[in-house]
This record gives sequence, structure tokens and C-alpha cells, in this order.
Amino acid sequence: MIGIVPEAVVSCYIDGAAFLVMFLLLLLSERIRKRRSASLRTFFHLCLSVTVLCVLCLICHAMLKQPAPWCHTVAVAFRTLWELLILWVDALWVTYVFRKLYGEKKQCHSRYRLFFLPFAAVAVLLIVNLFTGIVFTYSAENRFEPRPLYFAITVIVLFYFGASVIIAQRYDKKSSKRRFMRVTPMLLSVGAAVIIQSFISYDIGILGFVVGITLLYFSMVNEMHFVDEESGMYNRAYLGYLFDMALAGKSDISSAMVLEVSGNLPACFEILREVLHKNGDVIRAESNKFMMFSSTPSRSTMQYISSLVEEAEDKYNEAHPDSRVQITERCRMRMADEDPFAFLRNVMDKKEVGDEMRGIVSMITELDRLDKELKLAADIQISMLPMKFPPFPDRKEFDLYASMTPAKEVGGDFYDFFLVDSDHLALVIADVSGKGIPAALFMTVSKTLIKNQLMSGCDPAAALERVNVQLCERNSSMMFVTAWVAVLEISTGKGLACNAGHENPGLRRAGEGFELLKYRHNVFLGANMRAKFTNREFELHPGDTVFVYTDGVPEATHDGCDLFGPERLTETLNLNPDADPEALIRSVRDAVDRFANETPQFDDTTMLCLKYYGPRNLENGA
Repeated sequence: MIGIVPEAVVSCYIDGAAFLVMFLLLLLSERIRKRRSASLRTFFHLCLSVTVLCVLCLICHAMLKQPAPWCHTVAVAFRTLWELLILWVDALWVTYVFRKLYGEKKQCHSRYRLFFLPFAAVAVLLIVNLFTGIVFTYSAENRFEPRPLYFAITVIVLFYFGASVIIAQRYDKKSSKRRFMRVTPMLLSVGAAVIIQSFISYDIGILGFVVGITLLYFSMVNEMHFVDEESGMYNRAYLGYLFDMALAGKSDISSAMVLEVSGNLPACFEILREVLHKNGDVIRAESNKFMMFSSTPSRSTMQYISSLVEEAEDKYNEAHPDSRVQITERCRMRMADEDPFAFLRNVMDKKEVGDEMRGIVSMITELDRLDKELKLAADIQISMLPMKFPPFPDRKEFDLYASMTPAKEVGGDFYDFFLVDSDHLALVIADVSGKGIPAALFMTVSKTLIKNQLMSGCDPAAALERVNVQLCERNSSMMFVTAWVAVLEISTGKGLACNAGHENPGLRRAGEGFELLKYRHNVFLGANMRAKFTNREFELHPGDTVFVYTDGVPEATHDGCDLFGPERLTETLNLNPDADPEALIRSVRDAVDRFANETPQFDDTTMLCLKYYGPRNLENGA
């Protein structure tokens, strides 16, 4: 019976699963190898190498603890192949980065040949190790035993891997967007694989390679959607992508070069790839017109690039007089105060491209206009809410604070507070169904109607009953509003509140903790014209605090599933229940943000808090 240690069993399962994943990825990347890009073919070889690596790991770990002498020899041989293959994968990765940075030119291989000389030296040492054991060996039980030279080789491999990271960052600075940042998971996972595999006897590091290559594959497939089949450069869709990036403020484009080609088109494509690829993003705007966008802010650099194009054109025409090429180029630099979106639009409006491309500009310009109008609508909506705090500096009987954070540019939540007369304070918080512009318009109408009714002397229930009728009369969109409205008699602390389908308010008595008041609510506004509303009496004593909110607080989500909930809300309020209203609202907002952890929210977050000090503060302050 062949005995296998538990570590080897785990390693075998890991290696087998990794092989299946890499074999599938190898089949998927077969179509990549057929592309004309050398960097894509390098990626295919990278996948093939890691697939073979998985097989070697599987065989090697299945042989651990074997007593036969030949197993020791095979274990050393397999480990040597494993190390050589890691070296080869590292070299392929660095080559891939070089090609992304310096293009497909053969000259780059000879120019950076010295960079790869240590790889050859390490490979020789690993082969010599088969006979001498100067790098590593295996014990009688086939346990891996590294020598000091093995750790030196590991440092070299890590050095080259780190160098590829620096090269990738340099490439990022040259591109018109942070394209290479998408391979950051690849860099981290492979780096972890190399480090882990250097210090353990069984295999976990292979997972780093598999995860890294898989992530790189998906990032490359995403980029391949923008590749023009004939020229091998970016297509028109990528130009639209650049416009979107510039409109979102995520682009650092500083210069543009517009090129028109004629003659031998394949030769023109080759010249453009060799000269321009390493300096920016080359896009095929029309059949014979190309554009290069770069982050290079120097006019002299762009003129130098233009001279390289002319030099390559002259060199080709001298060597091939029967199939001449002609390339004309024009450069455009972005002004210091010109944003990238306006720069791109101006370049495209120079009639240097066809009507189809200018159609893209018109479409995105319209989107830009709508975006500005949404921002203006958001500013108008915010300006309608009371934003001055403290709102009544001369009133010492109470302290008041409120905030609203819309989930979109404009939202449907609103709050309001105002003095009906010198002794009555009205408080309103509401949530309109839906989001965006429709909800904002309905919010404006609802807010105005509620305030008008309260200012006319109606109690909360009577005010909401009349508002409900008005909203139902012309509500073809079937929108509705949940609301909590209260009127407080400042001199006594007594008041009336009406809850129209809104969240349970929070109340904290002096010296105690917050609790959410659960009671039967009225129907929400805009649903039933004949609905009746009732008030609920309350009385505040000095030191009491009222906290009301919209459903965006308890329904804030984490990863789209877990809710913040009323329990977390109550716990957050009770962390410092005696705090002033502004501090309480800020603590809840911070707790919601931490809980959401940058998960996009689907509902507005609005809160209002009142702390009652009593009429004696008015007497003391007078």
C-alpha cells in the first residue's frame, strides 16, 4: 500500500483543481493565440506553462513519502522542472509587460536582452543542482530541503517580478487611462505564490498563479472588445469609452495626434503600431484615419513622435518604391484650463473625422448637458431645505439638526421645520416613492402643501388629510408619500404628531436610552382620497430627544443583502445618547457608511433630531 502524508493529499487536490481550471482557461485562450498581437500570444504561452506546472505539481506531491530510491531521483527532477517553469512563467510575464510598454517591435527584444541574462544563469544553476545539490535537495523521506543559494534565486525571481510592477506603472503613466491597474490582482497573486512556495513543503502557491492568470484573462477579454480586427489597434467603441472616462473625470489625456493614411494600408498599420503604440492609445476612427491620445503634455515630445512617423514612412518608401505609403499627421495640445472632455470634443469637432464620429461627440455632449442639469436640479432641491444651523439662534428651549443624503443626483426625501408662531414648532420628515427627477418634483409639491396647511393653523392630522386629498386629485403617476409631522408647543413640551406610513420615531427620555416607538400608523399620502388621519399626543420633558428618519437608514445594505436594521440604529444612538442633535446624526451617518462599506445605496438617507431643554432655558437666557 502506498502511503501518502496528509499534506500531499491536500496538495494533490489543489493541484488537480488548478489543472482543471487552467485547462479550461487554455481552451478559452486558444482564440487569443490566433490574433496578430505578440503580447496576446505570449499570454497563451503563459497559460500553457501554468497548465504544465499544475501537472508537475500533481505528480510531484503524489510521490511524497515514497520509500523507493527512484522516487527520490524523480522528486528532485520534478522539483527542478517546477523551478525552471516558475522561472519561465516569470520571464513570460516580464516579456508580456515589455510588449505592452514598448510595442511589438523586434528591436525591443535585443535592446533588453541583458535584462534576461540572470534568468539563464539561474536555469544553469538549477540544472547543475541535479548532480550537486547546491541549490536544494530532498531528504530520505522526500522532504524538500532548500540551500542558501535557493533563497538567493528566490530573491532574484522576486526582483524581476517587482521590476515588472515598476514597468507596469510606467506604462500606466503613458496610457490615456489606468488600463494596467486592472492587472494589479495578477501582480499580487503571483507575488504571493512565489513567496509562499519558497517556505512550504506542500503546494498552495499554485493557486496564486491560477487566480492571477484567470484575472488577467478576463481583463484582456474585456480589452479585446475594443480591438479593431484589421489594424490591430483600438476601434471606435474605444473612442466612446474615452469620452465616458473624460466625462467622469477619470482621464488624464493631454495631447492628441490625428493621422490620415493612404497607400499600402497593412504597411501603414505596422508603422503606426511600432511608432505610436508605446506613446499612447491609437484608435481607428475611420477606415483611413487614426487618432492617438496620450498623457504627454509636452509639445516638443509630440513633435518628436511626429518626426518618428515621418522617418518610418520615408524608410519604408525607400525600401518599397512600388507600394508606397503616405501618412499625414496633425498635433493638438490640451490647454492648461481645458478639461479632458472638452479637449476630446474640440479635437473631434475639427472635421478631421467623419460624420459618424462627430455623431458620438453630439451624443456624449447631450449626456454632458443632462448631467449638468441633474446637478443643477440637485442644488435647487438642497436649497429648498433649511440648511442653516442652528436654525433659531435666539431660541434656547431646544436644539435642532437635520441632514439629507440623496442616493442619486436628486432624491425624494425631504425634511422641514419652522415656527408656526412664537410658541409652536412644526417638524416634518417625509419620503416620496421612487427616485430621480419624478420623485424630486413630487417632493417639492408635497413639501409646499404640508407647510401651507400647518401655517394656516391646522393640526398635523388635519393638515395631512387635506394634503392627501390634493395629492390624490392629480396623481396619474400613482406616486405616494410617507410622512411624520409634529407640532410642538414650546412653552409646555406638549404636542401632536401624525405618522402617515412612516418609520417608527425614536424617543429618548432624560437619563435613559433611545427606543423606537411602535404604534399603529395612518395610511401614506396619495393612495386613498377618503383616508382619515388621527393625531397622537406626546409630551417632552427637559433633556428629552426625538430622532426621526427615512427608510434609507435602517435599509442601508452591505453587499446588497445584509440590512443596517433598527437594532443597529438603536445601538448607535445609545452609544452616546446625551449628545447634541448634530453629533447624534453624524454618528448614525458614520455608522451607516461603515456598515455599507462603499456599497452603492438605493435609497436616500434623511434624519432629523430635536433635543428639548424646556422653557426655563428661555427664562435663564433672557
